[in-house]
This record gives sequence, structure tokens and C-alpha cells, in this order.
Amino acid sequence: MDKPVIPELLNANEDNDGKHLHAHTPTRIATELRRLICKGSLEPGTKLSEETIAAEFEVSRNTLREAFTILVGEDLAYKVPNRGVFVIDPGVRDVQEIYQTRRFLEPSAILWGQLTPELTDTFHHIADQTRRGIAQENLEAIKEADRNFHVAAVALAGSATMTLTLERLLTQLGLAFHGLNVSPSIHESFAQQNLAIINRILAGERIDASRGLHRYLGLAENMVLQYAIPAGDLVTTKQAPDQEAVMNGHDLSPN
Repeated sequence: MDKPVIPELLNANEDNDGKHLHAHTPTRIATELRRLICKGSLEPGTKLSEETIAAEFEVSRNTLREAFTILVGEDLAYKVPNRGVFVIDPGVRDVQEIYQTRRFLEPSAILWGQLTPELTDTFHHIADQTRRGIAQENLEAIKEADRNFHVAAVALAGSATMTLTLERLLTQLGLAFHGLNVSPSIHESFAQQNLAIINRILAGERIDASRGLHRYLGLAENMVLQYAIPAGDLVTTKQAPDQEAVMNGHDLSPN
């Protein structure tokens, strides 16, 4: 049975500063649906009901279908003929592909990108956000700071295309975490490493920061696969998880 659109969608207008979504273009409707997907309100496998969403957004089905096409093009949804459009449900191989792409994308941006005054301020803000989240044991704040760190790292490249690609990959990974029952507490394991890499970026130690992030992303992938793959099963990633490195205190040191 298809998963229904969740009730929160019916409150989407409340987060829109009083503006009605019927005035939105397909791109803006796609943005709102993307926000709900990223937030986890639209779970993996959820059917995007044309009737329900069109009525709530006060748009025609043709306009809504254009928004769905945008999400399909971003690999955040897929269409099944005669059944409808569904939120993607990434599996283990998708997780491996996401991390492989990120290991090329993020470290290269750190190594070759430009640290502008604006991004310097952004990294300082993310570091403060991370430290507050740790001190308050606030998982949501730590998770948000983690996402902000990776987006800022890619923003060093100054490429809107690369930033959009990374944001799409992070949204897909968030869906995979949900579908594979990966605990949100996994982000606590990354927080201190993010701070260490930020310090190296701000100190001009680009090579060390780039190498550290590359290694950290590899170990992070292995941690996720430990959640997803039962003990004893074959791991198909190029680098099989190192049980001691992954499980012994979640040591993700970028050194």
C-alpha cells in the first residue's frame, strides 16, 4: 500500500510568511516539497498525491506535474507509470554512490577553492553553532550544523552547480538514513571532526583539511554501512569497513 502524503503538508502555508502557495511557480512548489523531503516530513516511498497537493497549493495539476518533474530530475522522486510519483527510497548502493561522489567533490573544493571574507564568517558561525549543539546535547542543532559545514566547504569552489549537487546528495543521504534506520545520533560522531577541519581551513592548512575530510568521509560511509548491513554480509564498497576503526569510539580523526 502506498504511503499517503503526511498531515504536515496541510500546514505548509503556515511556514510561508502568510503568502498563499497558489501564487508559486512550479519551481517554488518544488522548493517547498524539497524542504519537506529534506526535513523528513515526506518519508522515503511516500506517494505524492496530485489531488491532495494540488488542492493544498491551489494550483492546477499541470503546474504540479511540472514541479514533480523538477524533483524527478533531481533524483529526489521517481515516477511509476499508471501509479504516480514517489519520494525516492535510497538503498545501500545509493549510499555508496553518494559518498563516492562526495569524496571527490568536497575535498577538491577545500583544496582549490577561495576562502572569501563572507565564507570566513560562515565557517566561524558554523563552528559556534556546532559547539553550542554539543554543549546543549541538541541533536537537531548538531545535524543542522553538520549539513551547513559540508555546504560551506563546497561553497569554497564558488560554483552554484556544485553547491546544488551537494545539497541534493545530502538530501538523498538523509532519506537513506531514514530508510535504513540510521540513528540521528550518528551526527555527534562527526561534530568534532567538522570543527577540526574548519580550524585547518581558517588556518590556511588546505592540504591537511582536504586529506582529512577525504578520510573522514570514507570512515563515515563505513559507519553508515554498519547500520545498514547485518554482520557477516558481504560489503560491496571498495573499502570494506574496518570494525575497530568504526566501532571503537567512532574515531573519525582527520589526521
